[in-house]
Amino acid sequence: MSQIKKSKDEKQQTCASWIIEIIMNFLQLFVCKTLAKRLLSLVLIAAGASNSRVTELTGLCDRSVRALKKAAASRDAQSLLQVGKGGRKGKLEDLEDAIVEEIESGDYRSRQQIVDMVYEKFGIKTSISAVSRLVKKNGVKRLKCGSLPAKADPEKQRVFYDTLLHPLMKQAQNGKIALLFIDASHFVMGCDFLGYIYGKARRFIKTFSGRMRYNVLGALNFATKKVTTVVNDTYITSKEVCALLAKAAFEYAGKPIYMVLDNARYQKCKLVQDCASLYKINLVYIPPYSPNLNLIERLWKFVKSQLRTKYYENFDIFQEKIDSIINSTGTTNKNVVDKLINEKVQLFDELTVINTNTFTNNKSKSNPSEAQFGEGESAA
Repeated sequence: MSQIKKSKDEKQQTCASWIIEIIMNFLQLFVCKTLAKRLLSLVLIAAGASNSRVTELTGLCDRSVRALKKAAASRDAQSLLQVGKGGRKGKLEDLEDAIVEEIESGDYRSRQQIVDMVYEKFGIKTSISAVSRLVKKNGVKRLKCGSLPAKADPEKQRVFYDTLLHPLMKQAQNGKIALLFIDASHFVMGCDFLGYIYGKARRFIKTFSGRMRYNVLGALNFATKKVTTVVNDTYITSKEVCALLAKAAFEYAGKPIYMVLDNARYQKCKLVQDCASLYKINLVYIPPYSPNLNLIERLWKFVKSQLRTKYYENFDIFQEKIDSIINSTGTTNKNVVDKLINEKVQLFDELTVINTNTFTNNKSKSNPSEAQFGEGESAA
């Protein structure tokens, strides 16, 4: 009999909870959730329900139920119906500006470091979740760091861009010249391009023991985004550079050609200089340690991002895929590449010093493309 009675009581409790939920949902069509809980609690209190039962059915805490009873006894309708913002004042609320200022002036790489900083500098013990809410509220994000070449000369880069590179970009856009950016990229099969595999644990794939590298020396047309290439699976030397000059001279015959390239020895040797003179090509060397000024670096980054989605076991297929991505830059992928490669160039002369090793650029907030491609050009 006791088991039957117990089962009957459980059914009644379940039914009561279901009815309360329906009434709560109905009340919320007209009033806020907090006020709906109060009104329902008052009805239950008037029906003789205990404090614990009211708490169980409505979700109000015991303290709130006692306060409701007191307000009802004194017929204080204003306190019963008035709903404030609620919540306690956060421990960090008065110090938010100071904490954000400290974050901006330091190098904090994790939320735990910020938690430790708040305790050390402000004497307040807080949690990672509280720090997460604070940084989100104030627009502080964990952003990938950009690279600033140690030997780069920001002033020389600015002068080069303003007096030479940017005017050439304008002429190229107007169709007066052919402006090409030259650089080589080396794609090693089975090294950086391992693809993804579904599973509960990470997979490891054995790399190839032999030399399976596809070298691409490319010349990117700034205006059309078409890429002229010379490829091999051995080494890129001055001979390959001369071969690329010959192809470019034929492709852009009848138009002045300007080639922007870095100071690698095989691109600045006498053989290349003589070849450029023969084909009447103007070689424009960027300042030393300035990969950010050679925009084809961004193209290589794009190509590698496309390759990393799949694993390639066959070297011929690997080569074909690279060629197809490069050939698409002036056709099917031109809209994408146009956003990557334009007049916006990452320069470092307006950086603000944070400390001896870290700098910031507030302009990157308004120029997301610069922020995105300033971070990895030197490693592309």
